[in-house]
Amino acid sequence: MSSSSFHAAVDLGAESGRVILGTLSKGRLTIEEIHRFPNHMREKEGGLRWDLRHLETEILAGLKKIGD
Repeated sequence: MSSSSFHAAVDLGAESGRVILGTLSKGRLTIEEIHRFPNHMREKEGGLRWDLRHLETEILAGLKKIGD
């Protein structure tokens, strides 16, 4: 009997992020983009910073989609 394993990954880039689902079954790995979102930068203290609250919200939304 062969079982599958599922793995979530988060990829954060300068302009966007995504949540990816990897499935390992019968020795084969497949990946599927589940959720993509913009990475909003905020100006703070004279520089651009990632909006961590926004990123957290979007990452959790992507993980929820995996769980549904």
